[in-house]
Amino acid sequence: MSVAVAFLNHRCISFYDWTRRRWIHVLMAGLLYGLAFHFLSVNLTPSLPYTLVWIDYGAQPGLGDLMVFRYEGRPFHDEDLSGLRFFKRVGGVAGDLITVDDREVSVSRRRIGYAKVRTRAGEPLMTIAPGVIPPDHYFAQSDSLDSFDSRYAQCGLVRTDQVLGVAHVIF
Repeated sequence: MSVAVAFLNHRCISFYDWTRRRWIHVLMAGLLYGLAFHFLSVNLTPSLPYTLVWIDYGAQPGLGDLMVFRYEGRPFHDEDLSGLRFFKRVGGVAGDLITVDDREVSVSRRRIGYAKVRTRAGEPLMTIAPGVIPPDHYFAQSDSLDSFDSRYAQCGLVRTDQVLGVAHVIF
C-alpha cells in the first residue's frame, strides 16, 4: 500500500506546480483564446446564413460586404440593445436612394424586403423614412424576413463610427 501512495505522490503534482513549470504554454493558450474571442464572432440568429466569421476590425465595408456594428437605435421590445454587436450585410451606402412603397423597402431599385407591421410580440414597427442615405451612413440588411435591420425606423441607418469592422465568412 505504501508503494502505491508513494507512486501517486510522486506522479500527482499540484496545478500550481504544473502551471509554474509550463508557464509559457499557459501564456500562449491564454493569448490564443483571447485573440480568437476578440477576432472571431459567432452568429446564432437566422438573420444571416453564416455561423462563424473573422472580423477585420477598423475596415470600412462596401456595398454587399458583411459588417459588424454596435447597435445604437431605439430600445426594442422594452429592451435596450445599445452597444450590442449586430452582424448584417451592407444593403446601401451614402448617396443611395431609399424608397418605401406599401412597406416594401428598396435601396437604389434593389429590393431589400417587406417591412412588417408588428413584431412577433405585437408591438408596432415603423418603416424607415424614404430619402437619400447621407454621407458616412450605411443601410444594414439581412437575408431573413424576420430580421431587425434598417428597414425599420427603430433600427435606422448605421453611422460609420458604429461600424466595428468587416466580417469574412469562415463557415
